[in-house]
Amino acid sequence: FNIMKKLVLLCCFLLACACAKQPSSLDSGPEAQARLESRWQKFTAVSEAAPRAPYRLQMSLRFGAEGDTRRVTALFWGNSERRLRLDVMAGVGAVIAKILEDGQHFLVYSPSENKAYFYQGAAKPLLKVGVPVPFDLEHLAALLNGRYAAVFGDEHSAAAELPDGLARYELSGKPGGSVTLNAEGLPVAWREAPQGGKGWSMDIAYDDAVPPLPRRLTLTHSNGKRAILLVKEREKPAGAFTTEQMSLTLPEGAPLLPLSQYRAQ
Repeated sequence: FNIMKKLVLLCCFLLACACAKQPSSLDSGPEAQARLESRWQKFTAVSEAAPRAPYRLQMSLRFGAEGDTRRVTALFWGNSERRLRLDVMAGVGAVIAKILEDGQHFLVYSPSENKAYFYQGAAKPLLKVGVPVPFDLEHLAALLNGRYAAVFGDEHSAAAELPDGLARYELSGKPGGSVTLNAEGLPVAWREAPQGGKGWSMDIAYDDAVPPLPRRLTLTHSNGKRAILLVKEREKPAGAFTTEQMSLTLPEGAPLLPLSQYRAQ
């Protein structure tokens, strides 16, 4: 009986130790709140410290649904301003779409059709051209260049510590949902606030540079759509891109149509 009693006490002790070591997302005491606030300050500080300089990114993008995906490559460049350019290619030098975004003005030109498509508004235009990325180019540029607060906002309504040294913050304002930060204050995941039980999620992986910048975005939607964006090379031009380099000049005679008529190739 004494041996059994000792074994029971030993098991209870080991179980209590194991439970004590498990990180809790329910700790909302003053110390936890101070840690959460400190991490959020790291997040905003990292965002503010990100350079505002000309850049050009070479990227690959694989997207589609399970068993039906396609891959394209892209050049994405800008001067850290709202005016942005993106060329999408299906093969070496085979440009299938040239895109210009300037604020809420979105223009895409299809060389194979010799047609241009125009959109003005606050919706997510990349979704309208068949690319399952729930951001406009301005927010995508901010995310890939480390200006995270410009994407997720600089305010949150609630926060909780998670296992593995992570912390989740419920976002105020747009885009809403929640963002998960690592110990350095870098966003590693975002979950859209579900709409009718459906929504986007995104995981972010980083390169080994100093400071680290996003290398891979993995986006999934509850409807089965999926996209993996990989930054293959980052270029830092010696000077700003010219007005001509940031423009999208349409060939004479190319019709200008509403974006709703665009069909991805």
